Amino acid sequence: MIFEFQCPTCGLALQQHQASQGFYCANKHHFDRHEQGYWVFTPPQRQKPTGDSRQQVRAKRFLLESGIFSPLIDKMAMMILNLQKEELSLLDYECAEGFYLRALSAKLSELTDGANVHYSGVADAENAIFAAAKAQTPGILCLSTSKVLPFADNSIDLVTVIDKPLKGKESVRVLKEQGVMLLVVPGPRHLWQLKEYIYPDLTEKSLQINLPSELSIQETQTLSFNLTVSGEQALTLLDMTPYAWRATDKMKHDIQAKHFELLEIDFVLVLAQKSSHGAKSLKNNS
Repeated sequence: MIFEFQCPTCGLALQQHQASQGFYCANKHHFDRHEQGYWVFTPPQRQKPTGDSRQQVRAKRFLLESGIFSPLIDKMAMMILNLQKEELSLLDYECAEGFYLRALSAKLSELTDGANVHYSGVADAENAIFAAAKAQTPGILCLSTSKVLPFADNSIDLVTVIDKPLKGKESVRVLKEQGVMLLVVPGPRHLWQLKEYIYPDLTEKSLQINLPSELSIQETQTLSFNLTVSGEQALTLLDMTPYAWRATDKMKHDIQAKHFELLEIDFVLVLAQKSSHGAKSLKNNS
């Protein structure tokens, strides 16, 4: 197995029991494989439900799988291929229900003769990781808190953080020296027409990218395009943002009643390399 696991309880290396496929350490901490196919690295009292209902999870998956973010998948796949790695371990940090893992796996397989990429994803909500497993998301899926990842230090080639805040330094800890992190960050104009409903004095602000000191920005690329979506689809996109809670019932009603012909999508893709030393560099591309 290309991934190296360590016990989230005591930090010792984990071994895998061949019959049960569960993991265990020398201190006899055990982590079992769920019958649905994912591994449980959080004790029962630490497990928590996602804030999304099953209906919201289904709506997000249906919208994403309609292909609305295909340009993003294409650009991410090309940036990964440009790393020119013969073999690659990829961890999707907070993978939710696994859409991006499935989409990237399919796209990379399409662009190569079977790129030797090994996938893993972590989520801290059991109904999300359950949905990922049920959708046959490739790789090793883990129910795990993002505060203590079940991977060894300096063991993963690439960590993707897609439209999620980067919390703490766990994702940096598991990244190899000279390994890379690919972050997808909402740009200043992302979902602008929806934000106008929520922020009455909306003004465009420049994007600030703050990363842990161990990461040096190697490249940034911007991706902007427009979508035509229904009001219901727009609400689903709004649900994916950290400011969705600000939307009142009236705002949601007004958004649902509207048809959006030119809804702006604006992402910034940041490729950062882990290094214990060295100056930061920045290369801009469109």
